Amino acid sequence: MPDRPLGSVKVANEVIAHIASLTACQVQGIAGMYPAGARDGHRVLEPAAAHKGVRVDMGTDSLQLELFLVVDASVHVPTVAAEVQRQVADAIDKMLGLEVRQVNVFIGDVRFPGDS
Repeated sequence: MPDRPLGSVKVANEVIAHIASLTACQVQGIAGMYPAGARDGHRVLEPAAAHKGVRVDMGTDSLQLELFLVVDASVHVPTVAAEVQRQVADAIDKMLGLEVRQVNVFIGDVRFPGDS
């Protein structure tokens, strides 16, 4: 019996956002995420709502993500941002088989020890 397509598979943008946020928050130096589109990162999202800190743009042939992050004061921001970009793109590719064209990172705040 020849291989034939059985139908299509579509993944909700929220699923992509969940994978991206969970992956980003596991990178050392990330203190959390803030709501996508907010002007700054003073309101850190609870872990269960971290996906709201991701904006997903699924084009016809490419995927673009925007992540809104808060970092710890002790980190080198360019290094941490690059690691987030790499790990998020890898996780989306491995789990969903989707090629990520861009992972744009926005740093909205820096958390210092003792910040709430």
